[in-house]
Amino acid sequence: MDRPNSTLESRRAERARAESRRAEKSSMKTRIWTGVIGLPLLIFILYSGGFILVIGVSLLAIAGVLEYTSAVNRLIRPKINIFLMVFLAGVLMLTIKLDYYFLMPVLLLEFIAIFCYEILSGNVGIQRGSATLMGLIYVPVMFGHLFLFETVNKGVYYMWMIFVIAFTTDTAAYFVGKSIGNRKIAPLISPKKTIAGSIGGVVVAALCTILYGTILSSYFNFVLPWYLYLIVGIFGSIAGQCGDLMASMIKRKAKIKDYGSILPGHGGILDRFDSILFIIPLIYIFAKLTIGIA
Repeated sequence: MDRPNSTLESRRAERARAESRRAEKSSMKTRIWTGVIGLPLLIFILYSGGFILVIGVSLLAIAGVLEYTSAVNRLIRPKINIFLMVFLAGVLMLTIKLDYYFLMPVLLLEFIAIFCYEILSGNVGIQRGSATLMGLIYVPVMFGHLFLFETVNKGVYYMWMIFVIAFTTDTAAYFVGKSIGNRKIAPLISPKKTIAGSIGGVVVAALCTILYGTILSSYFNFVLPWYLYLIVGIFGSIAGQCGDLMASMIKRKAKIKDYGSILPGHGGILDRFDSILFIIPLIYIFAKLTIGIA
């Protein structure tokens, strides 16, 4: 009596798996096409520098601030004032561009202004103020550090290092995790990410960073010891994966799949740049520490 029901359930399960595979394949195609179009645009913005870099990074930051605010506003009451958030973010990015050494004083002033606003609004909690301050550090301050590479000798080579580490980590972690990943690294945050994928991402990113350094020394007269590339590749990859998981923490809490849909197949700006945001300041610090060596 149970055999027909069992067969029916088995067929349904098989159809569900087939549909899931088709959806994943379609999503991968969309991601690839977005990359084919988006990567040359990213290269153009970073290579051009100057005004184009400022405009491009500013647009990314504004979009990221809007996505962050929209996600966090699902979690807190009262909600973050989006106009205040964008204004404060703009001030921070302008400060970084004009004079980085004023960033901390301006950030402290914004901290004071945020909580004065909370007090005058009659808000008795610190959730909104804390979430606002976190968003300002997380998005515009992180993105704004891209401006600083223009102040570093041969800074463009360091800037490209960010994307080498981020893209190779993401790609290797995905395929290694899909092939041999079993144990989850953070199942409550991101159920699909595995320990094997994470380790694979670190290893491949470190090797690709060394390869990137070899290319720079051979063709662009930019020489650093190979072990420095190894170290920055490892720590950059770990930082990037932490950035990815941190973004997933917010999405999981806000009960959203993606931050947005501006990048087909990828989601929003924060979905694509989540790992990059954590790598940017790390590479800037690396650049400042090694600038006398290269």
